[in-house]
Amino acid sequence: MTPTEETKKHVIATYVEPARLRGEKTIQIRVGNIQKELGWTNRTPSVYSTLSSQPFQKEAGLELVEKRGGPPSGGPSTTVQFVYRLLDKPDASASPNKKATPNGAGLLELYGILADTYRRLGGAEAFHKAERDAWGRAPWEKLKHEKKAGAENAG
Repeated sequence: MTPTEETKKHVIATYVEPARLRGEKTIQIRVGNIQKELGWTNRTPSVYSTLSSQPFQKEAGLELVEKRGGPPSGGPSTTVQFVYRLLDKPDASASPNKKATPNGAGLLELYGILADTYRRLGGAEAFHKAERDAWGRAPWEKLKHEKKAGAENAG
């Protein structure tokens, strides 16, 4: 596993997910703490660049609010603290190339998708009734009918 992947995995498991479970809106992550927790030395630039990266923020469902501390140059340092806003949890099953739509808005695009097809078939209700009839009675309906017929024949 690359240092970048290891950093992402550690930060998400140790900081992001617990903060989500606690219902927190923001988290603060210090570069030096991550480096120490992973048992690394001389990896400050790697940790810093991972925490700064858009792919990490997107994967973790974070938005960078600010960077605090560190040298005046703004470069990598163990004392830099990243402050993130936690966004809605990313969907792990979603394709990374697919743009997500909030609140199920993408479902509206499906509205009426079969309207022309149903119209050609005489309407949705007629089509579904014809399909059900073609399949025959449901097993429980058959059983009920058989029991009723058996009771009538016996009596």
